[in-house]
Amino acid sequence: MPDPNTSYRVLRSQGAPSVRSLADYRKAGGYAALTKALHDLSPEQVIQQVSEAKLRGLGGAGRLAGEKWRIVRRTESDQKYVICNAYDADSRAFAARSLLASNPHQVIEGLLLAAFAVGATEAYIVTRSFYQDGIESIQSALQEALNANLVGRDIQETTFSCNINIMGMDMGFMGGEETVQIALIKGRRGMPEQRPPFPAQYGLWDKPTAINNVETLANVPLIVKDGPAAFTKLGTATTGGTKIVTVYGLNEDEPRVVEIPFGTPLRAILQQAGLKLDENAIRALVVGGAEGGALPPSLLDTPYDFDPVEEVGAIIGSSIIELLPRDTCMVSWAMKRSQYLSKESCGKCVPCRLGVKRISGILEGIVSDLGVNGDLDVLDEFAAYVPNGSLCGFGVQATNPLKTAKRYWPDHFTSHIQDQQCPTGTCAPVRAHRFVTKHVLP
Repeated sequence: MPDPNTSYRVLRSQGAPSVRSLADYRKAGGYAALTKALHDLSPEQVIQQVSEAKLRGLGGAGRLAGEKWRIVRRTESDQKYVICNAYDADSRAFAARSLLASNPHQVIEGLLLAAFAVGATEAYIVTRSFYQDGIESIQSALQEALNANLVGRDIQETTFSCNINIMGMDMGFMGGEETVQIALIKGRRGMPEQRPPFPAQYGLWDKPTAINNVETLANVPLIVKDGPAAFTKLGTATTGGTKIVTVYGLNEDEPRVVEIPFGTPLRAILQQAGLKLDENAIRALVVGGAEGGALPPSLLDTPYDFDPVEEVGAIIGSSIIELLPRDTCMVSWAMKRSQYLSKESCGKCVPCRLGVKRISGILEGIVSDLGVNGDLDVLDEFAAYVPNGSLCGFGVQATNPLKTAKRYWPDHFTSHIQDQQCPTGTCAPVRAHRFVTKHVLP
């Protein structure tokens, strides 16, 4: 594993000089990439560099950023847009708020490079309204950049112009969905839209729009400044660079935020976060946040990359890793996650709106020792039905908690159903037994 001190590319490592102000950011090489792009590179060359760096969408989807940019670039239109998604769908994640607060100019530079590459002249930064420190930081940085002719008209005395707008909102989990953000910018109700057409061809104001996670954009200046080869010195064969991960230990409310190279084993991430691992005290580690999957300690050596994580049933998602104590009943855990997700659904898609609620209801019955063997088959049906019938990624991933709980802890389900007792002795009935008087006809 690389030295953690060399892995900090978008976060500020402990003891590193601050880059919050324009002067400090420029001392650290800031805006050199923008100058290089505007004076020495074509938009197509910038896109090619991002593609060669294997930079993927770091908000959870994992699509190659260069492919999305190339579609926007090649789509004919009189106007194009770029949106920086700085909205952590899972409010327990700290990637977006950390970047906005501690490294705002790198976010702005990355956004400008994206706009230059795709041919956009208008950009938006969408974030949660309660990220006050982050919003104040990015607003101050934008004013500094505007005064220095780094944002606005004829940037650095070239023909490239780009205005950046900031939008704060709070729509719960669904606020992180890209078509929801487009709808809200347009002043419409925030609900996912059917795709295709995709925003890259038919987005904001029906124009080609590149939407990228804030962490994705913050990596772009590094690629353009130093080249793709330097960027891919960290990462894997399929995913270049690093990832900001929010780590929660056993019974801890305060998160630990680290930046690690893709491909780092889960065990090493926890160690870098300063957690002392006692596998006998751990029931599971949940990878991916609210919609993530629960994995047993035997999978602690799984590389943290999109494909390996998905193969074991979890997701990169909101980049949260949390530990569950040994006395956790996984049926109860899956029930609570499903209850939360059913409330966060926007309700547009019937499979998501009703399916996740139905899953939580069945799990409530099992936790209350009212389950029957047939419930397991019904849960399997809904686990396939919900993702296949949902328009956005929320519904696609909403059944991950259920599927991984059943996959790795089937004995917890059978103990509740067949033995009518919790395997950990921690579950309290959610539903009460009902005694029905039978009326016998004469």
